[in-house]
Amino acid sequence: MDLENPDQLIELSYISKATQDMGLSSLIHLFDVSLKWNDDHGLTGVLFYENQFFSQIIEGRRSDVQMIWEKIQKDYRHHVVRQLAFNGIQERAFPNWGIRFYGGDLIAKDVPHLTGLLDGIPDHDVELLAAMRSVSDGAKKQ
Repeated sequence: MDLENPDQLIELSYISKATQDMGLSSLIHLFDVSLKWNDDHGLTGVLFYENQFFSQIIEGRRSDVQMIWEKIQKDYRHHVVRQLAFNGIQERAFPNWGIRFYGGDLIAKDVPHLTGLLDGIPDHDVELLAAMRSVSDGAKKQ
């Protein structure tokens, strides 16, 4: 895989702490804007938010993923932004999700093994990423 090729399919994952608690209307706005951006740029993935922590997996062409990653790192809503993985992939894990959002209630219901991992502690990175990727089975069925 040529990670320098702008058309290479890439998976990026990160975790960040929100600068403030995100209310429902702010999260809905973020979802709407993100969905439009992702649709316009051929990106897919999943976004989690709980207790002021975001974690996300984004898939797409390397050039588009890098563009959104730069925007995320500069976004005033995030601080302590940490990349978990940036890998070339053969196929998308979330091909049918422009973006899927999981908040606290959905995390507890659908991804309970993710609860408590969104704390920004590097010791949890491998487990966090595995839990985030575990929802991809549902993405391929829809």
